[in-house]
Amino acid sequence: MALWRPLQSPPSPLPPGGPQLSDISGIGGWWDAGRFGGLLSPTGDPVGAWGQSAIAIANRVASGAPITSYSYAAPGRVPVATARLSGLLGGIGRFSDAGNLLASPLDPDIGFQMPTTGLSGRADSTWYFVWSRPNWRQGSMTDAGPITLVSIGGQPVLQADGSGGSGRLVLLTGAGQLVLAQTMNRRHTHCVLLRQQAGSGLDIWLDGVRVASFVMASWGFGAPVMFLHDGTSRGAAQCWFHEAAYWPRALSDAEIGQAAVYSQRWYLGARRGVVLLVDGQSNAVNFAINDGAATLLAKGVAWYLGALSYGVLATTGLPTSYTMQSGHGLYPAVGGSYPGSFLVNPGDGSDPSTWSLGADGLAVQQAVTTLSPEDRADICALIWPWNETDSLRDFSELGTFSAAARRFLSLERSMVGQSAGTLPLVWWNAIPYGGAGGMQMHRAAVAALAADPTQNVVVGNPQTSDSNARGAVWDPLTGVISGGDSAHRDSLDNQRFARLAAPVVARAVMAAGLMDSVPAIPLGIAQSGGPRIIHAYRQSNTTVILTIQHDAGSDLKVPLMAAQGAGFAVRDGGTPAAPGPIISAVSCTRIDATHLSVTLATPITSATSGCGLYYPYGSVSIGRGSAVTDNFSSVPKPDGWDIAADLGTAWALDFPLSATLTSVPLSDVP
Repeated sequence: MALWRPLQSPPSPLPPGGPQLSDISGIGGWWDAGRFGGLLSPTGDPVGAWGQSAIAIANRVASGAPITSYSYAAPGRVPVATARLSGLLGGIGRFSDAGNLLASPLDPDIGFQMPTTGLSGRADSTWYFVWSRPNWRQGSMTDAGPITLVSIGGQPVLQADGSGGSGRLVLLTGAGQLVLAQTMNRRHTHCVLLRQQAGSGLDIWLDGVRVASFVMASWGFGAPVMFLHDGTSRGAAQCWFHEAAYWPRALSDAEIGQAAVYSQRWYLGARRGVVLLVDGQSNAVNFAINDGAATLLAKGVAWYLGALSYGVLATTGLPTSYTMQSGHGLYPAVGGSYPGSFLVNPGDGSDPSTWSLGADGLAVQQAVTTLSPEDRADICALIWPWNETDSLRDFSELGTFSAAARRFLSLERSMVGQSAGTLPLVWWNAIPYGGAGGMQMHRAAVAALAADPTQNVVVGNPQTSDSNARGAVWDPLTGVISGGDSAHRDSLDNQRFARLAAPVVARAVMAAGLMDSVPAIPLGIAQSGGPRIIHAYRQSNTTVILTIQHDAGSDLKVPLMAAQGAGFAVRDGGTPAAPGPIISAVSCTRIDATHLSVTLATPITSATSGCGLYYPYGSVSIGRGSAVTDNFSSVPKPDGWDIAADLGTAWALDFPLSATLTSVPLSDVP
C-alpha cells in the first residue's frame, strides 16, 4: 500500500526556542525567507515589512554570505517579500507584470544564487531546500519543459517536470538522470534533502521520505550554486524561494531526521489556488475588470487561506463566452424593457425551477467549460456583485425572483461540477439603485437564500449604500456628495467592498472544505462582515434605541453624515409589500459601545407592531464615510493575522453597520 502523495499537515512555525537547523553541527549556510526579517533590501538593510523589495536572503550563519537574486538579463525587476505562501510563513519571488486575471505567473527571469562555494559534487555535503510552485511556467518560450530547481557549476542537479511532463522530480539530466518521484503537482510546496558521501553516492529525501539511496552521480565543482533558475534567458522556474541550507559534510540519518522534522514548519505537498467566478451586470464589470476589485478580493481570500495562487474568471464583450453582461438582469425585467437572459422566462407562468439557460447563461457555461480542468477545479466561490436591473422590479416579484436565483445558482454550480455544499455563492447587498419596491424585494430575496442552509449563500458585503456614485464629487470633511452616475459605484468603493468581503468569502470557502495551508481563521477576524442591528426599541414616537451586535469590532463610530441620521428610516405602518409612510432620521448618536439613539424627522403614528426600522430603505444612498462603523481597524489582531501589516494600510478598515435586508420590527420593550 502507498500514498499517492505525502500526507499534509498544518504548518507550525517553530518558536524562537524550538529546534533549528543550526542545532545540527557544522552548518555552512542557512537562508530563511519565511519571515521578512530574514530578507535584505536593495540597500542591504533588513526588510521592514512584507510587500517590500528584497534582493537577497540573509545568511543566518555568522559571517556567511547571503543568497542574492539572479537575472540572466540586465537587472530590472527585483523580488518582493511576499507573505503567507505556506501557512503564516512567506517567501521571496515576484509576480510577473504581464499577468492575467485567471492566474498571474511569477517573473520568468528571477532566480537566486550563491556566488561562491568550495563545494564539489565529489565531496561530502548535505543540501536542504524548500520551494513552492504556484502555477505552470508561463512566458518562458519553453513553458512545457522542466524547471530547474537547483544547479551547481552550471549543471542542473534537480529538475521538476513542467506542464508537458508527467509530474517527475529528476536528479541530473541526460543519460545519467534518475527519476526520484512522480508527485510534482502543478501547485506544490516541497522540501528536498540531498546527502553526498564520497564513495557511497547520493541519498535523497523528499518531504522527509527517502526516495533514493547510494546513487553514484556527481556534478562538477560548485560555483555558482543557483536556485530556481537554469542560467539561460527566461530560465526562471517561476517558483517561490522559501528556505535553503547546506553542511560541508554528510549528515547522519538521525541528523537528516532532525532536518526533516524542522521542515514540517512548511505545508508540504500538493497545493491549491483561489479562483473566483464573477457574474453580473455593468457594476460587476467595473468591480472585476475596470477597478481590479475582484482580483483584490481574490488576493485577500488567498491571504486568509494561505493559498499559493489567486485569480478571477470575469469576462465580458465576447459574443458567446462571458460571465458578465451590462444591463441584463437574471431574467427580463420591467415588461421586457431590460432583456436579461441568464435565464429564459417563457412567460407562461411556469415554475422558475424549470427555466433553461438563456443566451447570457449559455455564455457563462461556455466560459466555464472551456477552462482547463485544473483551473475549473480551482473555482472556490461564485461572486455576484449584481442587482441593478433586478432592483427595477416590483416587490410582488419576490417569489419568482427568489426561485429564479435558486435555479441559475444550481445550473451554474453544475457548470463548475460542484454542489451547494462545495461551492458557496457570495452575493452583495443591493447597491443604492432602483425602485424602492425592487430594492427591498432584492434584499429580501438575498436574505431568504442566505437563511436557507441548503443554498450555501453568504452576504459578502452586507452594506453597499455607504458608497458614492461613480464620478461624484465628495467632500471627505463633511461627507457631502454631488453629481456622478447613480447607477454605478465609484472605483474606490468597489475596492473597499473587496477588502471588506475578503474574510467573509475566505470563511465561506474554508467551510466548504476548500482551504489550503491555513487550517482555521481565528475568532478575532470578521465572520459576518460587520456589526448588525438586533433590536429596535421605540423609546418615544420620535426616538428609537438600537442594540448592535458586533462582529469583530468592539465599539461604534458615528462619522460625518451618520450623525445626521443618514440611512436610518422607520416604516410607519403597512407591510413590506405595501408600506405606510417612510420616516427618515435626522440624527444618530452613540450611547455606548453597543447602542445608538436615532431621532426621526416626524413622529410615528402607527402601532409599534406595524412598524419596522430600515438601514437604509430602498435606494437611499448613505455615501462614502457616512455609515456607522465599528472600530475593527484599531482592534488588536491575533498574532499573524493583521492583513494590513502584510498587504498594506488600505486593508486597515472599519466595518460598516450592516444594511437591514428586511426591516427590524420595532419593540416597546428596551
